Amino acid sequence: MSSDPMDTSHSYDDDKLDFCVSDPLNWVMAADSLKGSHLDEVKRMVNEFRKPLVKLGGETLTIGQVTAIATRQAEVRVELSEEARGGVKASCDWVMDNNGKTVYGMTVGFGGSSHRRTSRGGALQVELIR
Repeated sequence: MSSDPMDTSHSYDDDKLDFCVSDPLNWVMAADSLKGSHLDEVKRMVNEFRKPLVKLGGETLTIGQVTAIATRQAEVRVELSEEARGGVKASCDWVMDNNGKTVYGMTVGFGGSSHRRTSRGGALQVELIR
């Protein structure tokens, strides 16, 4: 294996310790992943952007979906997937069970305002998404 960290002639099956010593930040692997055309990725994003429905499942939200929602608000419908409904209900139940308690982001502010308490947790949540 070459001592040059930018030498891509070696395989990733080489001794991992040697790889980590000669390229501790994995620049070779990062550079290899950027090779080639990104046309397929762009086509996928455009395809997602054009869809009339964005289903939120709690796992992934793509650039194409966010852009569609932000720029085509009247043309794009947003729905919560059936799989995600249980998690949303569990979160809602937790919030309701902890109503009145001091909970970061629910009854107190954020960051530099975290010392400020509010009894209007619902209003705080609305302000968060504005």
